[in-house]
Amino acid sequence: MTISKCYVWKWLKSETTPVVAGVLSIDGDQQSFAYGRKYLEREDAEPIYAAELALSSGTKSPISGMKNFSCLRDSSPDAWGRRVINARLLSKDERETDLTEIVYLMNSASDRIGSLDFQKSNTEYIPRETDSATLDDLFRASLVVGEGGIIPPDLDSALFHGSSIGGARPKAMINDGEFKYIAKFSASDDTYDVVKSEFVAMKLAALSGINVADIKMMESCGKDVLLVKRFDRDKVDNGWIRKSIVSGLTVLGLDEAWASEASYENLLEEIRLNSIDFNKDSNELFSRMAFNVLIGNTDDHARNHAFYVRGDKIELTPAYDICPQRRTGGEASHGMKMHGDIRRSQINVCVNAAKNFGISKSAAIEIISNQITIIHGNFELVCDEINVPEVTRRLLMGRTIFNDFIFYDGYESLNPKSTRN
Repeated sequence: MTISKCYVWKWLKSETTPVVAGVLSIDGDQQSFAYGRKYLEREDAEPIYAAELALSSGTKSPISGMKNFSCLRDSSPDAWGRRVINARLLSKDERETDLTEIVYLMNSASDRIGSLDFQKSNTEYIPRETDSATLDDLFRASLVVGEGGIIPPDLDSALFHGSSIGGARPKAMINDGEFKYIAKFSASDDTYDVVKSEFVAMKLAALSGINVADIKMMESCGKDVLLVKRFDRDKVDNGWIRKSIVSGLTVLGLDEAWASEASYENLLEEIRLNSIDFNKDSNELFSRMAFNVLIGNTDDHARNHAFYVRGDKIELTPAYDICPQRRTGGEASHGMKMHGDIRRSQINVCVNAAKNFGISKSAAIEIISNQITIIHGNFELVCDEINVPEVTRRLLMGRTIFNDFIFYDGYESLNPKSTRN
């Protein structure tokens, strides 16, 4: 079975129900999109993302050299979500289905990140979602997917909660009635406490003045679960408002094949051209880049940065997916280039790049020094808050966080020289 088109439904600003924005078609492996006439005639019509899908009539094609619309791809499941969908479809023996991008869009949960959904119909909106699963159900379902198993019927609906989420690790959407969260689970092949390590990093980022998503720790089936509050949803009396979001990869005009070309400096240039408040977002982005170096979060690729879409403008969302990446040696490289073609995880690279952010060398050093003071002074307190095991603390501090390598080439004096062995 081949699905060649679907209708794109969109939640407009402050609305709790969606309207049809247009139709997405696929011919072979090439996509096309056209806004609907009725949508264009609306006084409150908004572009999905003006830089890629301007609000105008006619059939549109992806940016030259790309097969997919990046702003629509942002609404599609990533590695984990695709594993979930594969598990659900193949468990039902639907082996004749071509696993195209539209199939993944049409078989993932409707409560996806951002303000879009994808439907067979352009007249009737039928959400694909269920709120009946418990946190334990969601965790057990994630284990089945992680182990490549066949989905038992009692876990099928639970599994659906993780079908529209990006990233490579097991996760699911949950709703407590007042707020919506992404639940991040431990994986069976984790070699260290990834979930608690991410909590520590996110908490330290917030203490450092970085705008981060709200988080809390829970347990499920005796395992740690990190809950990250969704910043693309607002509860109102008659439902949920959905906020438009695009990834840093989309803002850079890149797709997955070109992701290695992404850089903080190019992202900064897009902010300069299109941001609501350049100085605010510029300082925030620099602080995040520097913090990632200090904390050892080298998985800071362009999909781990996101922007609200405000008409034809953009604004950085709260930070998310800040997690120390375990390493055994010193030298490490980041997911995005930091200064020119350099992605080396060092303070001096950040300081050299600071002028492009409109930040002086002295101000950059002050920002980094303050972050070091806060991380060093609060690491043990944050670890105590969630009972991080001693072994995990030793794996993090001095090895991933404040690895000696980041201080080389002129900033050795900033190294707090942790007393942990």
